Amino acid sequence: MNINFRVLIKILGVLALIEGLFLLPCAAVGIVFKEWGSAGALFEVGIFSVCIGFVILTQYHFDKIKLHSHEGYLIACLSWLFCSMIGALPFYFSGQGYPMVQSFFESVAGFTTTGCSVFDLATMPRSLLLWKSVSNWLGGMGILVLLVSIFPALGISGQVIASAEATGPTLEKIGGRFSDTGRVLYLTYLFFSFAEFVLLALGPLSIFDALISTFSSISTAGLVITPANAAAFDTVYVRAVIMIFTLLSSLNYTLFYFMLRGDFKTVLQNVETKIFAIIIIGATLAIAVSLKISGTYASLWQAVKDALCQVVAFISTSGYFVCDYTQWPTFAVIVLFSLLFVGGCCMSTSGSLKIMRVIVFLKLIKRGIFRQIHPRAVKAVVIDGRAIPADKVSAITTHILLFFAFFFFSALVLGLNNFDLETTISTSIGLFSNTGMALGEAGASGYFGMFNSFSQFYMCFMMIAGRLEIYAVLLLFSKSFWKIDSVSSI
Repeated sequence: MNINFRVLIKILGVLALIEGLFLLPCAAVGIVFKEWGSAGALFEVGIFSVCIGFVILTQYHFDKIKLHSHEGYLIACLSWLFCSMIGALPFYFSGQGYPMVQSFFESVAGFTTTGCSVFDLATMPRSLLLWKSVSNWLGGMGILVLLVSIFPALGISGQVIASAEATGPTLEKIGGRFSDTGRVLYLTYLFFSFAEFVLLALGPLSIFDALISTFSSISTAGLVITPANAAAFDTVYVRAVIMIFTLLSSLNYTLFYFMLRGDFKTVLQNVETKIFAIIIIGATLAIAVSLKISGTYASLWQAVKDALCQVVAFISTSGYFVCDYTQWPTFAVIVLFSLLFVGGCCMSTSGSLKIMRVIVFLKLIKRGIFRQIHPRAVKAVVIDGRAIPADKVSAITTHILLFFAFFFFSALVLGLNNFDLETTISTSIGLFSNTGMALGEAGASGYFGMFNSFSQFYMCFMMIAGRLEIYAVLLLFSKSFWKIDSVSSI
């Protein structure tokens, strides 16, 4: 295996430069709010990152480089770790007394768009809240997808890196190059972000709350709701805006490209979107009826509204809560947490398995039943009128099995804390699906400060593995991956 460390270092340098440029505005906000400790930490880390990135970019020059798949996976993992480590430094040096492991957890939760925390967000400086939301936004579409869009200028082929980080069975190329795909995705992401911010700013939210809510919800990372702004979030207008844009970010972003081209037929015939809508409607009605029959809600309309908000929050893996779902009937809670095993559409900002994989798996089961009746029959798995290649079907099946194996293994590790079964199991799927929702002692707020430092560090591994969809992380633990034939020199 050849590893081009020059390319790896250059990519990390670009990421450091980009992250540093996003840290500096957060420092400015800290100065405005007179949060001198956090402002100083954000400014110093930002300047340090920019300088490191600038030095690396000026030192490493090479012609166009084509990366191999193993390098793509390695770069994807190291990039997320690198960005998370830099992102943890402002928390650690802010003077708030945040320990290093917990600061790293907070940073990883931000970049992986996992709506959870180990700190009290109500007392966190607003400049750090903004940085946490900015990291949500950067991680939402994927920090490397952003980088892929500018790779041609760096002389690097971005296909393998984009494929290693893409959320879903495959990365669809909608332009002549993968860099074109990256640009289309991020332009759409930027447009949605701007539109949501404007709409939220027109409502009862303050400009600051509208900004951090936009960054957190468009990336399907959740919301920062504190006692100071809770009343503003409890309005139909704010809920509707956030829910609409959360839903949009849970859809396959390539569909918006087809819409802009006027190809509405492709959009309307997309089976993944149809199944996504059916699941949302079905789960909402089932939960609403459960809430009404159990007497939890007197009004069926209010039950439908709250059920819809929570269904969208769970299936999109956003992780925000508008009501205490832990007090709902058992049936309703089971339906909600079942959605965490599904997630949104592929090529979206949401986490978990993705609708497309679930569809393929169900069709595979259907084919298995058919072949029990007709053992000599040859029947392909067909999606949107196209037969899925056997190797893709096999990869999807393996991914689903790995997903559940990792989920159960993580539950065992977290079980060492000796919390109740409800807390342990819900925390495992909540973090691995990048949702941050849980039950029991963790509660609906997504607070995991009660776990010990070892568990919190393992949770970081869970969140990154979930965001990179397992393979990119597990491959690094494979002996065959590290059978290096030759390594290029720096």
